[in-house]
Amino acid sequence: MKKLTITIALILVVALAMPAFGQSFSDVPSDHWAYDAINKLVAAGIVEGYPDGEYKGSQNMTRYEMAVMVSRALDNIVAEQEALANQVDEMGEGLTTGQAEDVTAIVKSLMEKNTQDSLSDAQAEEVADIVDALTFELQAELKVLGADIDALGKDVDELAAKVDAMDVPEDNIEFGMDVTTSFEVANYEDETNEKLVASMLLWADGDALDLDMPVANNAYDANDLANTADGYIDRLTANNFPQTGEDWEDGDALPSEKRFWQEYDFNINGNLGEAKFNLDVDTFTNMFSEEDSAFGYQELDSKDFVMDSALLTVEYYGATMKAGDHADYGVARYFNDEEDLRGLEVAKNYYDIDWTFLAAGEDTDDGSETDVYGVTAAKDMDFGTVTGNLYQARLGGDQISTVGIGIEDVVLTDVVTVGGEVAFNDNTAQDESDIYAMVNGEFAATEELTLDAKAETVGENFYGYNPDFEEDRDYNLFNIGAEYVLNENNTITGAYTFVQPGDSAYYAVNADEDKSTVDLGLENVYGDFTNNASVSYTMNDNYLEDYTTMVIELGTEYAWNETTTLGVALVNKNEEDENGDNVINYNYLKGTLDKELADNMTWNTEAKYIMGDVGINEVEGEGSALTTSLSVSF
Repeated sequence: MKKLTITIALILVVALAMPAFGQSFSDVPSDHWAYDAINKLVAAGIVEGYPDGEYKGSQNMTRYEMAVMVSRALDNIVAEQEALANQVDEMGEGLTTGQAEDVTAIVKSLMEKNTQDSLSDAQAEEVADIVDALTFELQAELKVLGADIDALGKDVDELAAKVDAMDVPEDNIEFGMDVTTSFEVANYEDETNEKLVASMLLWADGDALDLDMPVANNAYDANDLANTADGYIDRLTANNFPQTGEDWEDGDALPSEKRFWQEYDFNINGNLGEAKFNLDVDTFTNMFSEEDSAFGYQELDSKDFVMDSALLTVEYYGATMKAGDHADYGVARYFNDEEDLRGLEVAKNYYDIDWTFLAAGEDTDDGSETDVYGVTAAKDMDFGTVTGNLYQARLGGDQISTVGIGIEDVVLTDVVTVGGEVAFNDNTAQDESDIYAMVNGEFAATEELTLDAKAETVGENFYGYNPDFEEDRDYNLFNIGAEYVLNENNTITGAYTFVQPGDSAYYAVNADEDKSTVDLGLENVYGDFTNNASVSYTMNDNYLEDYTTMVIELGTEYAWNETTTLGVALVNKNEEDENGDNVINYNYLKGTLDKELADNMTWNTEAKYIMGDVGINEVEGEGSALTTSLSVSF
């Protein structure tokens, strides 16, 4: 009986929330509070009114009048059932799940025909109990009117049995798309090459936009830039700056003087029999106009649609396969951490061990290809989680291979948790092998105070493919941190990091000092404001005595209302070399506005401004940019 009553609920209850159709009664003026609701019932064929053309809404409804309304709804159901039964007979095994689920099909069809809208199963279930009681209460009147409820229920059951006998696969496919339209403008006041390069260095700094630097004809030397930055300015200006997209992968991330573009992100997901799949395609880009790139940088985009990345995920009997572009893919931090790869990953739990297999590659800047292969196995034990892996990267004729084992979440006591990992590395290009080791721990001193510590050592000849280390190799690191919860609105964090460099030729000849960094932070919630403040001070930066770097960050987010959020952030950086000369010094200010215009539409705006100087000669740079975008989801 519930299948029938769900449909009755659709007509009698949900129709009241749909758009108006038809013409109202003479005693229901257009400004009456029930005008639209009554017209909807008329459009659905449930209400006819009295012969004199009035609705007589002030009168109590009799049991017979209510039964008439229910009977008319059941007449619609009978017609819909017959149409569905014909579809079953005609289509046979080609019937889809959406057609085979009879009640859902009836509900959606009646809604579309009678009210031009749809109803979810959850909404229908919510009112089903009410209509169950109504149908039971009016059984006698409905039978007098000729509505055989028992026969209708029997018809539904027979139809469901017929569908079940077909063994129709549970297929379900959904398609979605996000369309983002963006416009950006930027301003650089002085366009001399020297100051343009200074502006570029300011934007690209790791505490601003954090971009990779252009290669130019002569490779960028970190120690030259650390000392003065002037040599790097000379190199770029001497090699026909600006650069092209082939020279600088992150060049497009610099604010453009004018850019108007659109991105299309597609998503298709569903199931085919026992297999579930998801396909993400990001993004097709359409340049509406010629781009005026930053500093004359030659962007390689065009007005054509270009696919940026695609990833297909398939789940089948406990196995998960991912094929395509793997963004920010992480294997182990000592081998590859958050590097984009293209290839195939297969994950499967077998004998309570989580196995992951990878075969992937990457196009390098020089046009050669790098292949990456490996396997990871992880198992939850009584004492913690143990992970082992074996990975290899093939770069032309050279190979980098690592084998490692790690353990995490080892609970020593109620308040102490430890972990660690060790890896062995072999590099055929250097004909050398070495070791990486790390141990960490966490101590919950009190409910408010948590301490953590880490010790790490990387051998002189330990080469990772794309590791996430303090340095590429050859150093010892020690770190201790703390988090203290003052109250529900305020949390203080602090950390001290000590890095001891090796004595290999990897470092500059005079880079023989230990580096120390102190970090302090505060997170605060005050009403609708979420605030943060932090300061980081590094002594003997770049392992040079008296080389200092200080970074101060302030930020706040304000929830203006349920749909609008405002944000402001400020970064101040001051870096001086071992002689006390300027390396880089700037203020970077960013403001954001995020507005939810509708459930499927958001508007985001970001304004940013940077001003400072670089090098001993303190070459000034300045720039501002505004980016606004509208995103619509379908």
